[in-house]
Amino acid sequence: MMKEVETGKKLKHVHCNDRSAPVIPKSKAKGQFVYDSEKENVHNQLLKQIQQGVRLKTVKTNDRSRPVLEGLRKFRRQMTIEEQIQKSASVADVVAAAAEPDELDDIDKVRDDLQSTKQMLALELRNKEALERENKRLMARLLNLEAELEKGKAAQNILKEKGNIVQMRTEDDDKLIQKLKEEATESSKMAKDMEDMYHKTAEELDITRAKLECAWLRNTQLEMDLKTLETHGNVPITKQPSKKLVSSISNAKLHSEPSSEEVTEEEETETETEEDFGLDDVAESAAQQEKRVMRELKLFAAKLRTLKEKRSLALKEKNNLKEYFSKLHKTLKEEKKKYKELQREVDKMAKLMKDVDEEDAENEEQEDDNQDNNEEDTESESESEESEGGESEGDLPESATNEDKISNFNRRIKVYETRLTTLKKSNYLLKANIDRRQDDLNRQKEMSLTLQEDLNSVLAELG
Repeated sequence: MMKEVETGKKLKHVHCNDRSAPVIPKSKAKGQFVYDSEKENVHNQLLKQIQQGVRLKTVKTNDRSRPVLEGLRKFRRQMTIEEQIQKSASVADVVAAAAEPDELDDIDKVRDDLQSTKQMLALELRNKEALERENKRLMARLLNLEAELEKGKAAQNILKEKGNIVQMRTEDDDKLIQKLKEEATESSKMAKDMEDMYHKTAEELDITRAKLECAWLRNTQLEMDLKTLETHGNVPITKQPSKKLVSSISNAKLHSEPSSEEVTEEEETETETEEDFGLDDVAESAAQQEKRVMRELKLFAAKLRTLKEKRSLALKEKNNLKEYFSKLHKTLKEEKKKYKELQREVDKMAKLMKDVDEEDAENEEQEDDNQDNNEEDTESESESEESEGGESEGDLPESATNEDKISNFNRRIKVYETRLTTLKKSNYLLKANIDRRQDDLNRQKEMSLTLQEDLNSVLAELG
């Protein structure tokens, strides 16, 4: 092939049956277009109609050009003087007009608006109280800063009088500042992570609560339906057998062939049914009572199960709160240590008030020990409550009577309800302690920051 190309031989002409070059007629005739080979299809017919000028069908669109005024209040025509006189004359018309359905609908709207405004006012009051607290705290902080500045100025004057030479900022100071900055960033990241975790857990709790409430409402509705069926209709309610059970029964019937003894037994049962026809009504009533009792037992078991699930969720929440509280406690201890180190540096710089600082440090250590003891007491109380609550569940054997089972279920439900309430109370107390500890941590951080700023300002003035 390549040799033939090199020699310059003319290659064979190959015809390709592709659609790249359409066969278009030179003159338009008989309404033909696109391809001569193609037959007329629906698309071409449509194009022909458009070319010829056939009127197309009108299409209705579901647009929003006209406003929908169904939910709005109705526009009423103003009454004339004659109509007003007639209305005032007839008291019955006034009473009839007073109870219009539109105004009754408006009452619900007004009630909703009032509730929303009430909630907004409560939120505004809370925000106002929080702002007042912040302002008070900031004022106290300003006063402390002014006092500390005066102390620093006095110490500087004393140092100038004595002629002591104070060194400039050293490498150790720079390292300490970097460490403080890194720890501040880490603490802020940790706080954000904990907030995200708290929001996620709160959403999961809301979802689970909603599911449990839906299940409980469904159970109550089923109970009501069953009671109505029992009162109105004497037909006994029987559970529909499952598909697996039906298939197994049918297979068993197919595999097992009837023997002669079984045939005789069936004949005997047919004869006995005629004799025992009178006793069927009594047996049916007893069976209905048994079914009712079994239904009650199932409902009690479902209620107990829901209470157990709620208790497990509350325990999980408690464990999470405890972990968060312990983390906050550790961070607060670290912040206090940093503050003490900064205080020591300030004392080294000033070389004054040594005895007073030592006494303050001892007092702070005593306060920390007291707080730790209080936390241990609260934890021990909660653990004792859990130990009291964690008694062995008294499940009765299957041979016990139905009345004993019902009484046992009632007792266990009451026990679980009390445990749930105690757990909720302990969780509420833990949340309050966490909020208090968070406030202490923020206060400690602010104190350390102010002390660091004062130290930097004193160093800058001396330098």
